[in-house]
Order: sequence, then structure tokens, then C-alpha cells
Amino acid sequence: MKNLLIAASAAGLCACATPGEKPTYVASTNDDGSFALTALSDAALPAGKCGMILWTLDSNSPIRVLRYVSGETAVIAVNGAPVTLSLAETAGGGNFGVFERQVFVGGAGYDASVDVHFGLGFDGGVYLERGLVTVRSATGWEIVAPTAGIAGCRSK
Repeated sequence: MKNLLIAASAAGLCACATPGEKPTYVASTNDDGSFALTALSDAALPAGKCGMILWTLDSNSPIRVLRYVSGETAVIAVNGAPVTLSLAETAGGGNFGVFERQVFVGGAGYDASVDVHFGLGFDGGVYLERGLVTVRSATGWEIVAPTAGIAGCRSK
């Protein structure tokens, strides 16, 4: 987990995709092709905004799976297509507009919940540890992905 946090920190709050990067499948349901959670093509926080970016591991490489801009929306990628979600509820402690428990709804038939623990702070942010992202489809399928990441604010 520490290596993932180091990689997340090195990527910074503007974690940008490599040009031509293919979506990487990080978790999927049964072999029936229900749906797959894939890498975000753009996980950067906009300049002057706060929020969080979460990663999971795929073949020992961090893959960006969720971005939330505080006070705005979250985005995940399902089968390579971006899905925008609205924040519906929060619980637990908070920092930088991010909470330990967040529920997102309304994205093209998908909902997501995020559970994280705040870790060590750094200049302009805090590490998010022992996280879980759970994505549910309207058809009842569910993906649970372990995550880590960062919450903070990107300078202007």
C-alpha cells in the first residue's frame, strides 16, 4: 500500500493520462460481460479546485478509477466510457471537501460509494488509505475495488 501511496503522491493532484493510453480493466463482474470499471483518461483536478483522486492496482501499476471535484461531480469510467455521478450523501470526517464515506448517484444507470481513511498530510493535501470504491449497475451487478489516493487542492 505504501508503494501505491508513493506513486499517487508522485503523480500529484493533476494526474494526467498519457496520450494514447488505453483504458485498463481493473475489475469486472462475471464472464458474461456485465460491465467493467476502467481507467480514467483524465483524472486531473481543475486549477483552483479541491477534491480527490483514487487509484487501484492493475498488474502492480496504479490506475486512476475515480475523480471527485468538491462541490461538483465525480467521474468514473465504465467499459472505457466516462460516467458522471452526483454526490448524494456524506458521513464521517472530512477534509478538502472530501469525506470518509461518500455516496454518488445518477450516472447512466450506475451508482458508486466510496469509503476511505485519512492518512498523513502533505503540503496542500492528505493521503487517502484503505479505500473501497463500490460501483453498482441498475441491473444489480456490483464491482468492489480496493483503492488509495489523495485529497487536496490544486493551486491556480
